[in-house]
Amino acid sequence: MKILHVINGLGQGGAERQLGNLLRAAPDTGAVFALKEPGVMAGTIRAHGIPVYSGGLRSPLSVGWIAALRRTLDAYQPDGVMGWMYHGNLAASLTRRLGHRGPVFWNVRHSVHDLAHEKRGTRWVIRTGAWLSRHPARIVYNSAAAAAQHEALGFASSGRVVLPNGFDLGRFCPEPEAPRGLRAQLGIGAETWLLGMVGRAHPMKNHAGLVAALAQLVQSGVDVHCVMVGTGVSADDNPLALAMREHGMARHVTLLPPTPEPEALYPGLDLLVLPSRWGEGFPNVVGEAMACGVPAVVTDIGDAAIVVGETGFVSASPKPPDLADAIRYAVGQGRERLRGLGGKARARMQSHYALDAVSARYQALFQDALAGTASVSP
Repeated sequence: MKILHVINGLGQGGAERQLGNLLRAAPDTGAVFALKEPGVMAGTIRAHGIPVYSGGLRSPLSVGWIAALRRTLDAYQPDGVMGWMYHGNLAASLTRRLGHRGPVFWNVRHSVHDLAHEKRGTRWVIRTGAWLSRHPARIVYNSAAAAAQHEALGFASSGRVVLPNGFDLGRFCPEPEAPRGLRAQLGIGAETWLLGMVGRAHPMKNHAGLVAALAQLVQSGVDVHCVMVGTGVSADDNPLALAMREHGMARHVTLLPPTPEPEALYPGLDLLVLPSRWGEGFPNVVGEAMACGVPAVVTDIGDAAIVVGETGFVSASPKPPDLADAIRYAVGQGRERLRGLGGKARARMQSHYALDAVSARYQALFQDALAGTASVSP
């Protein structure tokens, strides 16, 4: 069984990391076609013997990737094709016009709380996806909330499958000495509450809202520091930079570029914070932190609240006062209580979201669809 996974690119986003995880769990069953130049994760994927092909897309109007996709189909001869995210899903469906005769799968990694929040091009792709959604053999969602939202927008419900993200619990695990090393690196004391936020600079991630919430905490006497890690967060011309200046938070927030080793960051935190306003399906960063024994404060976006369960905290809204209240309540539990919740978070990941179990569910999904295709073939 060979599945060609079609995705926009291979940067360090959550969907890309999850695809890499699944491929590494079953390296002999997949290859990747990236519409764009592959990105930083391509080397890691190739190191496990997994083929990576590229369409070299540089402009949204370019169609040169179509010929490259046809060549990839001829070279790899997949049994099935799975698209990842909206553009990858549409490209996967196109393979039926390029000679592929096996099943096509879609993988939706985004929740849509309001189409007005999306860019014009994304709105068009979502509407086009709704129109074409009766053709894939299965539509995989990584959150139940995203499935319901897309079906309300016209996506077919007949092929719906909800599969959570899976996590490598050997890679993401508690490290007892990590807090001391991270605090020394940041130059903060043992009594300061150390929070973390991991995510690219984008309005939906709500970095500026978290900065405003942190400012409220500092003004009320809470000794807190937050490290923010992700693509674009340290740029001088984004809303985060403006919020940092407006609230005078330079001493209380450290901005770092994306890291290929987030497992070295999470164990040093007291809390992970996911302040997102929209767009999350199943947030990888929450699962990764929980696997490292770190509880999370999240907003009720996508399946974030379901993932943390009783092991974390849910903000009433993404607004700064509510975020501040949720963080204040969390740190008010004390470090011993938070460590206990971290242990329960780790156990929850082991019980529900281990990579091997999720990978097996993907393989069963592919096998089932391929068997159905064979049964109706002439």
